[in-house]
Amino acid sequence: MTGLIWKDLLVMRKTLKSYLLLMVVYAVLAYLDFFDYGFIITFVQMILAVLPISAFAYDELSKWDRYAMSLPLGRNRVVGARYLFVLLLSLFTVALGLAGIALLYLAQQAEPLEMFLTLMVSTAIGLFIPTILLPLSYKLGPERARPYLFAVIFIPIIAVILLVKAGVLDMSMLKGMDLLTPTALGVGAALLPAAGLAALAVSYLISCRVAAGKEY
Repeated sequence: MTGLIWKDLLVMRKTLKSYLLLMVVYAVLAYLDFFDYGFIITFVQMILAVLPISAFAYDELSKWDRYAMSLPLGRNRVVGARYLFVLLLSLFTVALGLAGIALLYLAQQAEPLEMFLTLMVSTAIGLFIPTILLPLSYKLGPERARPYLFAVIFIPIIAVILLVKAGVLDMSMLKGMDLLTPTALGVGAALLPAAGLAALAVSYLISCRVAAGKEY
């Protein structure tokens, strides 16, 4: 499985280098207070969340998936390697985000708890996107699954806006969070990526089942 993960990293190395440079530029702009930290970390999470779909596209173009699914490793491990690739990207963004929080805190430019909450929420979103898109990519192929990316991102946003305007969802309840202690807020925020990991585990089982029954 290590070789499969390394293959994804090598295939996406040019894209990853470009994104890394972009992250450094945005980090400098955040330090100079040109951009909000929350926007930057969320933007980075969204970018990295779709990288596995790009890896699927390269696999399909080179017919790699047909070869990989015939390896002695078994289909479950091939699928697992792609999910581990997602986890590595997520860990990378969390590490980068924590480093950014530390730098901005040392510069006394932002509240660390607020930035930590933003990082945890964006990390959870970054996990939920591949949770939905990976099984679809195994089922439909990367090109047919790609349009669902926009649905995964924009439908929940539109739904929340409509529910708020209809009075069904009361956003004023968020004000009650001010009554919570910083420790309670931090622990609650840390549970969000845990929920994303649980959803990703279920997604892995679904993808394994799809891959097991698919003809390559």
